[in-house]
Amino acid sequence: MEEINKLKNLERYSDEEIAGFLDTVESKLVELSDKELKELFSILVNILTKRRGFASKRAEEILDSLYPKMRWEIIHLLWSDIPYIRNTALTIIAHHKDREATLKLIKDKDKDIRKFALDIAFEMGDTEILEMGLDDDDPNVVVSSAEYLARLGSDAALGKIIDKVRQTPLEDIYLLLFLFESLIRLGYPDSAKVIREKFPDVSDPLIKDIYIRACGISSDIKYIDFLLSVLDDESVRKLALESIFSIIRQVQVKDEEMKNKIRREIESRLTKMNPSELEVAGKILTAI
Repeated sequence: MEEINKLKNLERYSDEEIAGFLDTVESKLVELSDKELKELFSILVNILTKRRGFASKRAEEILDSLYPKMRWEIIHLLWSDIPYIRNTALTIIAHHKDREATLKLIKDKDKDIRKFALDIAFEMGDTEILEMGLDDDDPNVVVSSAEYLARLGSDAALGKIIDKVRQTPLEDIYLLLFLFESLIRLGYPDSAKVIREKFPDVSDPLIKDIYIRACGISSDIKYIDFLLSVLDDESVRKLALESIFSIIRQVQVKDEEMKNKIRREIESRLTKMNPSELEVAGKILTAI
């Protein structure tokens, strides 16, 4: 085909001309021989490598339409050294909801490919494949799995995430923090309990702020004493106030002694608070 031959020399043509050639080729895809399809595939990848804008967009659209015929050729683009090529392949695979391919990718020996499998599973909304990532040996894959499950609101994964927390050694603090974040994002009311089981000393600066936020989703007034105790720490004061407000919005504080303590502890620190902290403090004092 004349247009395919022209497209072998991209440097001679503008993006508009390349897009025009691609329009013609697309209209004749069903007529292309296997050899021409392979040539076209290489050309499309070359366009994605060297061009951006409208020409690359058209190349991506035609690759997408070729997926049923050139499925594994497109899947193998995930191994490309060029991020744009990898992302294009990922988008196409997800668009076609290729679960069979994704199940193979999640078991690949290359941790980056397993991570791409999770990216695809997230786009497909496939929580079953995402949960498989929690069993991975690579912490970055586990982190992505937990984050995606939380973003999809997958309450069914809570048990597995909690198990992963309990199995993870303390020295893997990076992984633990992301697992805690996932529990909080999923609104798990016992997140604070899970964190304290792992880190009895929640005054550790690495743990303190995330523990305070976990207290806020607990709906349990037993955490209010702790939250009041950290109000002198400027680095977490607003978080603590927000968590107190979150608790009292969900659970009515009936104990007058507790109400008085909340008022006393907050009012005694009003002069130390910045405007955003004062705003939250005012909401608490009004609510109780």
